[in-house]
Amino acid sequence: MSMPYVALPWSHNPLATAAPIASSAPGDAPTAAALFSAGYVASAIAIADASDDPELRDQGAFWRQTLNADAAVAALIGRGAGALVPSASVRRDGAPRFVLTTCGAEDAATAIDREHVGNGADAELRLFLDDALRDGDRYVDVEPAAGFAVLSAATAAAAVSAVALCADAAQRDALVSSAKWSDVSDRVTIHVGRALTDISLSPPAAGRTTIVHVGSAAAVAPAMASIRSALERREIGAVAWRCGTAAESSLDAEHLQVAAAVLGVFGFQHFALAQGVDGLELVPAEVMASNEMIFSLEAGFLAQFAG
Repeated sequence: MSMPYVALPWSHNPLATAAPIASSAPGDAPTAAALFSAGYVASAIAIADASDDPELRDQGAFWRQTLNADAAVAALIGRGAGALVPSASVRRDGAPRFVLTTCGAEDAATAIDREHVGNGADAELRLFLDDALRDGDRYVDVEPAAGFAVLSAATAAAAVSAVALCADAAQRDALVSSAKWSDVSDRVTIHVGRALTDISLSPPAAGRTTIVHVGSAAAVAPAMASIRSALERREIGAVAWRCGTAAESSLDAEHLQVAAAVLGVFGFQHFALAQGVDGLELVPAEVMASNEMIFSLEAGFLAQFAG
């Protein structure tokens, strides 16, 4: 199952790589890369813009996103937002799609490291949401953590409703602030100490669907038992759950089997993200050994998604 609309904004993010262009590259590329690595981003962009090398010009465009993102975040900080964590994913104008506020400097540093090193925070889940969510869909997160996936869902389409079930008031307050500074307060609903049974899982628009992230494999069975009626009404199109690393999975094999079996009873099929020839693809989960996230898709949603 191909995912033609999935983008990997952080895979080309200059914040995540010191020298994106190899030193053996011809022409001005090594100089531009060295300037960028030294922090002279505008100078590197100037060289790239004047180059006859199309690849270097493309790289310059990605570097420019760094300047735009930095300016956008600096403007929010200047308005009193405090320490912010910009998303690695960006809008067309280069500004971050969303920002997160945190409880302190240490938390902010940790979140920045997660987001801007490697593939980004909660990358698999966010990439799936980017491709799967449409206007009128709902996203419900039982384990929102810092809120990367919630805010990514809220900015995936113009009319997506995102719901976060927070563990405590501190987590709620941070996410409320993040939604405010990301300009998506009207799309995000946050609850403290509430269960799936306490909220509506019906999508806000007729003919649309709800995607639920339940957390670990051990949480799947109790979560599905609590929302059985919504599953029977086919309101849930996809359930995302974490199967863990290979080492964790070997210690938790029973939970994995139970989670897959319970969802299978309701007609869900299980997939993982994999890099294919034409980009990212959803492949049957059993052929993947390295993924940490499983996407269980209901038959009707699967047919729509595949089309």
